[in-house]
Amino acid sequence: MADSFEEQEWLKFGVAATLSKQYAADQRLFLDQLAIMLDSALPDEAEVVRRGGLFSKKTVAKIILTFGEYRYTLEDPGRGPLLASRTRIVRGIALKTDSIPVEDWLQELSAHLDERVKTNAAAREALGRLVG
Repeated sequence: MADSFEEQEWLKFGVAATLSKQYAADQRLFLDQLAIMLDSALPDEAEVVRRGGLFSKKTVAKIILTFGEYRYTLEDPGRGPLLASRTRIVRGIALKTDSIPVEDWLQELSAHLDERVKTNAAAREALGRLVG
């Protein structure tokens, strides 16, 4: 790799800012791209729920991420903007679910991704493809 990890342009710009920009451009396309990236970068933490099938194109309905005691969900309700939420999980029990703005959801996701890409080459490569 020509540049060190810390010198890569997408990291300097900030993962959250890049994700927010892509989200603003096209929410549904962003959801599909994010699902692909998270599936490869965070296979243990990410769950992608798809809808459609036999006679229709499969699309991403929901992305569910689990980081420690929080579960983050980004959902396509079919119409209108995407819906984001954060659920606190204690000993396997969902205690509280808060709806949060998608930009805040992306900011929190970015913080978790920043930590993950420092130690995981596959996550770094997948994130680089998304925001690269």
